[in-house]
Amino acid sequence: MKSIWKQTKAEKLGFIDGFNLFFGALLGANLGTLGTVPLRDYVLLIILLAGTVAVLRMISTSERRLYALASLALYVGLLAMVFGSERMAPNGLSEGDLHRLVATLAIWIVAVLAIEFAPTHAEDPVSSIPPADQA
Repeated sequence: MKSIWKQTKAEKLGFIDGFNLFFGALLGANLGTLGTVPLRDYVLLIILLAGTVAVLRMISTSERRLYALASLALYVGLLAMVFGSERMAPNGLSEGDLHRLVATLAIWIVAVLAIEFAPTHAEDPVSSIPPADQA
C-alpha cells in the first residue's frame, strides 16, 4: 500500500496550478495598490516580479533541478537587494505595500518548493487498478 502522504503527479500539478493561480491574482491585487509609485519604478518592479514568477514556474517544469534552484536563489537574492535597501527600493512604495509584496512572494516560493519536493508516487494509483470488466 502506498503512503497517503505521497501525492500523485496529477495532484502535484493541481497543487502547483492552484498556488500559481491564487498567488498570481494576489500579486496582481498587490500591484493594483501601487498608485504612488512612479511609472519608471513600477515598470522595473514588474520586470523583477515577472522574472520571479517565471523562475517559480521553471521550478515546476524544468528537468534541470539544480539550474532551476540556482535561478531561484539568484532571484531571491535580487529581491532581497531591491526590497532590503532603501536606495534600491522603488520610490513611492509604502512600507505596508513592501511588506505585503514580500510576504506574498515568500509564501508563494515556500509553497511551490514544499509541493515540488514533497514525495510523489511513481504512477497514479488509480490507473494501476484494472477496470471491473478485466478483473
